Amino acid sequence: MSYICWQIRRQLITLSLIGVIVVFTMTRTSLGLNLERTTPAALPAGHAPILLVVLDTEEEFDWSGGFSPQNRSVTAIKRIPALQKMFEDIGVRATYCIDYPVAATPASAQVFAAIASRGTAEIGAHLHPWVTPPETEVPSRFHSYGGNLEPALERAKLESLTRMIQQSVGVTALTFKAGRYGIASRTVDVLRDLGYRVDLSTAPAFNWSGDGGPNYSGYPNNPYWLAGDRKILEIPTTGGAYGPLWRFGKRLTPVDNVIPPPRRYVQGLLRRSGLVSRAMLTPEGFSLRELKQLADSLISRGESVLTLSFHSPSLDPGHTPFVRTESERLRFVDLIRSFAEWFASRHRGVFRTASEVHGILATADAPRTADQLDVRTAALSRG
Repeated sequence: MSYICWQIRRQLITLSLIGVIVVFTMTRTSLGLNLERTTPAALPAGHAPILLVVLDTEEEFDWSGGFSPQNRSVTAIKRIPALQKMFEDIGVRATYCIDYPVAATPASAQVFAAIASRGTAEIGAHLHPWVTPPETEVPSRFHSYGGNLEPALERAKLESLTRMIQQSVGVTALTFKAGRYGIASRTVDVLRDLGYRVDLSTAPAFNWSGDGGPNYSGYPNNPYWLAGDRKILEIPTTGGAYGPLWRFGKRLTPVDNVIPPPRRYVQGLLRRSGLVSRAMLTPEGFSLRELKQLADSLISRGESVLTLSFHSPSLDPGHTPFVRTESERLRFVDLIRSFAEWFASRHRGVFRTASEVHGILATADAPRTADQLDVRTAALSRG
């Protein structure tokens, strides 16, 4: 064990040096939120842990290639009705953040209009800039993050997306998730102007600054209010480190899309040791065992609102690296169901949509008026 610990220490020092080098070579970006202007949001005392199930509901495209405006196929949406039935059977209240091609395609829009009419899930918005009008930018990895666009263009795309969802699905989207997690502080002002109440864009413990993306390595997992008011709630995409040395998790991956070979060695060494691992709460690339370990660790540290997220194309074989065959698809869906049932059983957890969580936290955090305090005082005196 002492030899393993010595190896881990030596490799962590190496990893830190690599991280410094990468920081100086990565693409400059202004993505991310101003955490100094945020206010923590907490569930009422004694409230059960909450699990959101969030789908990045989007067109299919080659994840290893570029970002082409021609990629508008949404054939994987045919899998949504069966998934939604499963959710309704086990009590999951999903949040589907749909992008422009999904909303603009009549057949897929009808799927979500039907779900919305039953009131069993929430329909939100998901911005993929390269397939959202006006398409005036030069497609690139840098511009695939909406917060890297010119401010006026990002606003125009968000207005276009919001309007299309309202027209085709018949709902006003209140929840937003940026494609590739690419939100900027200025985006919050646009969301507020358009009436959004929840953002799901941050991804704690992950860093995509290698190609101009955001760095969320130091972000919290618990929800918080943005911009100093209680109008827009940030509910992060759950991710983090777990294991006895979870506090060293930040050193596992300095920049996710710049992966030097020494860092891969460190990641493997740490994970095999069982001392510290890092995961996102998603069935894409992580096992049921890893998801349970992450959830157990976060809840034991007082984090009571978790988000299980994945991409709709993973529901149909051949569209993402995570599901290539029919057998993999069946295992993927079973993993989602198994984790949800485990969460409800082990932690007595409940399922809520993003907007429902906003309502719970807004009520819990609302300042009491003088009249409310007088009523509370009178009730206590009678008791």
